[in-house]
Amino acid sequence: MRIFLATLFSSFAAVAVQPVVLLSWFFLPALLQGADLSQDVLALTTFMAMFFAVPFVLLLGIPLTLVLYRLGRLKWWPLALAGTIAGGLFVGWRGPGSDKGASSGGNWYGSYRDFVVDGEPTFYGWLSYLQSVTILALHGLIGATVFYFVWVRWMRPNNAFTPSPLRGSA
Repeated sequence: MRIFLATLFSSFAAVAVQPVVLLSWFFLPALLQGADLSQDVLALTTFMAMFFAVPFVLLLGIPLTLVLYRLGRLKWWPLALAGTIAGGLFVGWRGPGSDKGASSGGNWYGSYRDFVVDGEPTFYGWLSYLQSVTILALHGLIGATVFYFVWVRWMRPNNAFTPSPLRGSA
């Protein structure tokens, strides 16, 4: 029962922290600069961050934690490393290029830049790609770290008072 509760609460915590990471990374700077963000945008962003975090927790976090726990090797760094790699690979597995003849661009901190020209990434395309990989790797790192520390909190010994037997009685 203790493992089940640790898994359940750790999973909830790892999913619940994702909107906080996303909001602090994207929306906090915008709010500090005076941007007007509606509650609908914030609610949708919160939902989407949690929606995309659930499969990572269910398919990677829980099984990896249980395997490491059974092997007696559950520590923070392997779980954090796995979360970081999973987050980075999610967006970074394909690279910034695309099909021959395709072009794309977008806003790069206030000015329009080409990201892909004729299927080849530009300098700003690579920067945008690395920024995306870093952001999602950060999501994985923080989610895995929160998962681990909640797990450890739930799995530590119970501090209830249990009287010790009298000396000499066995």
